[in-house]
Amino acid sequence: MKGSDAVETERHERFRADKWSVSLQVALSLVLLVAAGLLLRSFEKLATLDIGFDPNNVLLVRANLQDANVSPGQRLETYREIERRLRVLPGVTSASRSLNTPISGVGWTSNIRPDSSVALTGDNAVAFFNAISPAYFETLRIPLLAGRNFNDLDVKTAPQVAIVDQTFARRFYPDINPVGRYFRLDTAPGEPALLFQIVGLTRNSNYLAVPDETLPTVYYPLSQFSLEHPYENYELRTPTAPAALSHLVEQAIAGVNKGISVEFRTLTQQVNDSISQERLLALLSGFLGALALLLAMVGLYGTLSYLVTQRHTEFGVRMALGAQPDSILRLVMYDLVLVLAGGLAAGICISLAATRVLQQMLFGLSPRDAATIVAAAAVLSAVALLAGYLPARRATKVDPMVALRYE
Repeated sequence: MKGSDAVETERHERFRADKWSVSLQVALSLVLLVAAGLLLRSFEKLATLDIGFDPNNVLLVRANLQDANVSPGQRLETYREIERRLRVLPGVTSASRSLNTPISGVGWTSNIRPDSSVALTGDNAVAFFNAISPAYFETLRIPLLAGRNFNDLDVKTAPQVAIVDQTFARRFYPDINPVGRYFRLDTAPGEPALLFQIVGLTRNSNYLAVPDETLPTVYYPLSQFSLEHPYENYELRTPTAPAALSHLVEQAIAGVNKGISVEFRTLTQQVNDSISQERLLALLSGFLGALALLLAMVGLYGTLSYLVTQRHTEFGVRMALGAQPDSILRLVMYDLVLVLAGGLAAGICISLAATRVLQQMLFGLSPRDAATIVAAAAVLSAVALLAGYLPARRATKVDPMVALRYE
């Protein structure tokens, strides 16, 4: 009897160790699932974020005059001629040009001194800038909320004007209509500060990248832009596939000057490239989350199968004494629930501590997001219960006489 008791004690201790092992596996699986859920939800928020303009069906064209035989004094007229020719191409519904395209990761900043009571310093006084042609807002479908657009009267000899976005207005002109107001730009020591009149207010749109917060933005008319850059960008909106315009664009620009080099890209591609890192993290985390679910399923199935095998005699005795199959099923599922509950409790605690390292990778989401944790726990529980039900069901089919003879 002592030998039999020792064997039974050894079985019991081995099974308890296996249960702790699977609980730990469930806990780690939950941590992976929570991390995967956070990164997937963060990417979903980025992919569906309202960036303030319509990137679909827009072809970006960069015309570089560096190697063309165009003097600096002729560059402005050359750029204008290119825009005129692109605007009348078949399939082009709107064409504009700009110094920088949206979500390109390129831009320039300057400090603002508004003619208001607001006195900001440091980063709070900084705004982003772009120089554009009048058709820019129409091409990108950025609505003008107040004031006017740029026009042919905004030339270098005319007073300098600007259009600002909502973030600029809220920061520098809180509770005031900025249209008609003036601001100055900080310049180098000894130079007069540049004065601009705000003639329009436009909707916010992302400037540098999709994950960035909306930054105060100022638009200048290219016709008043003093620097002669060796390149400019063009935005062409079309109802068809943007790439189909490439050949026509090349011909049109070659008609202006054959030495001008041209680069093409779609605005959709540029926006997608801005969140490529987040997309990669989402795909990788999704794979790891699926792997975690698979490991948890295999671990629970193996452990409960082992439990059923080791307790054949017990189940046989219980059924010989009149126990019903449903009671055997509940007995096995009870062990499963204990293992699962322990693993989930530990996993939630670990997740709350560990997911803080994801803070910098998340967009619009807390690393302790309750909805994500609950969803991950629910998915893991469903998978675990499904994995454990099969061996638990098998326990109800134990033949009492066979089980007793086995012992």
